[in-house]
Amino acid sequence: MYTNVRNVQILISLLKQFNIKYFVNSPGTRNTPLVHSIEEDPFFKCYSIVDERSAAYFALGLSEALDEPVCVTCTAATATCNYMPAIKEAYERNIQLVALTSDRESYPMFHMQDQSINQVNMYKGYINYSVDIPAILNQEDEWFANRSINEAFLELNHNRKGPIQINYHVPSWGAFCVKDIPKERKITRYNKNNINWKEVKENLKNKKILVFCGMNYNNNNQELQNNVKEFYEKYSATVVFDNYANLKDDNYINASVFGDILTEKEAQKLAPEIMITFGKVFYSPLKGHLNGKKQNFEHWHIDENGIVIDGFKNLTKIFECEPKIFFEEMIKEVNTKNNHEYEQIWKKRISEIKIGNLSFSNFSVIRDFCKVIPKNSILHSSVLNSIRITNYFKIDESIKCYANVGADGIDGAFSTFLGQANKTDKMAFLLIGDLSYLYDLNACLNVNKIKNRNIRILIINNYAGAEFHKNFGLSMIPTLNLHIAAGHNTKIEETTGMENVEYLSAKNQEELNINLKKFIGKSEKPILLEVFTNADTDAQILKDFWITNINEKIYKKIIRKLLPKKYIAKLKKLLKRG
Repeated sequence: MYTNVRNVQILISLLKQFNIKYFVNSPGTRNTPLVHSIEEDPFFKCYSIVDERSAAYFALGLSEALDEPVCVTCTAATATCNYMPAIKEAYERNIQLVALTSDRESYPMFHMQDQSINQVNMYKGYINYSVDIPAILNQEDEWFANRSINEAFLELNHNRKGPIQINYHVPSWGAFCVKDIPKERKITRYNKNNINWKEVKENLKNKKILVFCGMNYNNNNQELQNNVKEFYEKYSATVVFDNYANLKDDNYINASVFGDILTEKEAQKLAPEIMITFGKVFYSPLKGHLNGKKQNFEHWHIDENGIVIDGFKNLTKIFECEPKIFFEEMIKEVNTKNNHEYEQIWKKRISEIKIGNLSFSNFSVIRDFCKVIPKNSILHSSVLNSIRITNYFKIDESIKCYANVGADGIDGAFSTFLGQANKTDKMAFLLIGDLSYLYDLNACLNVNKIKNRNIRILIINNYAGAEFHKNFGLSMIPTLNLHIAAGHNTKIEETTGMENVEYLSAKNQEELNINLKKFIGKSEKPILLEVFTNADTDAQILKDFWITNINEKIYKKIIRKLLPKKYIAKLKKLLKRG
């Protein structure tokens, strides 16, 4: 019988799937759930050595002789310190030693908890990879444990062979009452030396395939564009993107808005059988709906460095190659019937989305701006609404889109944009909110130095952080603008310090229409256009848009329970307008 301690079960299942069978065990209570489970399983080959220092060196010699991973396991605290000399030796000699260090609860550490030291990443500098696995209390813990143990095993021989540490917490040793351990998800990494392209193609046959394009700033995308397009056609795939993926085609779907309006039932209908992803950050709430804990599908990720990116919590395969190489190989000698039935489900749902007549707001301003951005320009957007709302509208495929969403912070958008604009002759546009602009105000000093005539800065100023008005609103927190939303009365025109910049402003639709034409036109100077809106109105119009586009049958039941009648009447009018 096996232990019922869940993180140990996951560890054992993945040890077997990665074919790691040799163990050198040292006695102790904390590692008993693991040791007794493996000694009862004929898959594992076990040795017993009391002294942990000797055990680690014995495992070192065994691993070198076998040229495969060998595990050492011991109890918590100073016992784990005794592995250090052998781990250092293993690192220098590229030997695959697996240190499985059992650990106590971390919270009472240094507070009269006996036999407790900080074991997390304790072999730093002498190890390929280290993970800390919590006791499992919920689904998030379970996903994290599975993903982290996979990552550790994948790094045993990734680019270089060497030791790893898996530190796992065992608050209590549980019971031995489990007949069969569940088979856990294994993540497999393929590289140019072990990819069987024929087999990979077979796995895609007659499947619902979703290609999800993350952020991609490669300056030479044409070959990737061509290969993805042919893959789309040959495999009847559905391709979804956002404007910042810089990979556009009339057949592809900008599905960013889905994350804000989908119901769980609709998400199940849209879920693929295989999802293929590439690129950097996926800036989309779709991740919450198309999630491995909610939907059952395989996730394949393409990354030239072979990094584990498990954004949908369902990763099964990593292809360590450039995306263009993956798609190039996948389209060779493939002839399939193109029906696109799965794609039509996505396109039907997106065709039902209605923008409606928008009052003057950040939403309407961004809509109008997206319509007039000149072809072959660059666009940099600051975080939150600038990125979110631009993704609700089509932007010409010749326009290169950028945003600082790696860390997704308010700071630095203005400065980043100026750096990009300084190295291009194209028209360069910055779409930014007032707080993001004021946060990076020192960048104004650089504008006077750069003096690029191609620079265009569109500031939407609602005198507060609109995101907080969306999340809370003045009705919930009357003091919202005092601290949380950072309300202000700053006159940006007076704070720019940009003597070389032409200043324009708009307080209504008529003024916007006039000044947008000037804004996108030729000028001897950089141009700053400041548009004034109201934060509460901006937030309400965005929420109205979402509520309007939630599946009507489902939303009616929910809304009637939650909203007063006067708001329901308002929503009905909005639906009719669309």
